[in-house]
Amino acid sequence: MTWAGPHRWLQAGLNIAIVAALLFAVSYLPPDTSLQDRRRDGILKVCVPPSYPPLITGDPSRPGFDAELADAIAKNLGLRLALNVLPSIGKDFNPRNWSLTRAQCDIIAGGVADTVQTRSFLQTLPTPAETGWVGISATGAMPPSGSTVAILPGTAGLDRLALSTWLRKQGLRAQLMRSPAELEQALNAGTVAAGITERFVAASLRLDTNALTMFWLDESISPRFRMALGLWKGDQTLKRAVADALELFEKSGVMLRLSARYGLDKDIVEPVSDPRK
Repeated sequence: MTWAGPHRWLQAGLNIAIVAALLFAVSYLPPDTSLQDRRRDGILKVCVPPSYPPLITGDPSRPGFDAELADAIAKNLGLRLALNVLPSIGKDFNPRNWSLTRAQCDIIAGGVADTVQTRSFLQTLPTPAETGWVGISATGAMPPSGSTVAILPGTAGLDRLALSTWLRKQGLRAQLMRSPAELEQALNAGTVAAGITERFVAASLRLDTNALTMFWLDESISPRFRMALGLWKGDQTLKRAVADALELFEKSGVMLRLSARYGLDKDIVEPVSDPRK
């Protein structure tokens, strides 16, 4: 006969003791004062890139969806908004390489994608803005096998490997572009049969809209995902306050009006027409 009963109770007691010790240790952690600190200073610092239309435009009369949303959040919290423009944002698809600090930013906006990679670095609060791979061609569809397609990966963290594999299966030749300007020139000149880039890069291009059409690539290639506001891990009181503000904006119609103002309520943001034509 075995006497397992006492051993079971001993193990249960040990587990309870471990949990109690952890809870006791947590009680000694410093309190989260992120919201209190912002209210003491009276400023909400939001870091954004110089341009990421239509989320950030650099135009004071129409500063962009994320810029206006940040201003509404600051007012809701009784704070003054300070937009810190940092060229490092978006220079790399990994936010860890953007060289951001708490001294510069309370919130990061204008190019933060709600991906697993981003969430390993920041807390995220998704917005209605949605991104994914967008094709651009004269026919509104991908060209036949053997055609050359210009590719500009962008910085939102879309799956480049899956796109490359899909292009090979379609028999399409990929020609890597180094900048939006190079992609824009190739498409307008017709030196490539089509282009592929992320949604908000596509929205910034000055294209011949009479000759070219944007379209989503199939979600089997790359699922669409939401853009977001990024906050530092541990800033729970600030995150809750911002989340409450976003919920209020959803209910009051503020989010809907901003989405309509910047074309986010459309299926795809339309390209900017080229004034030179």
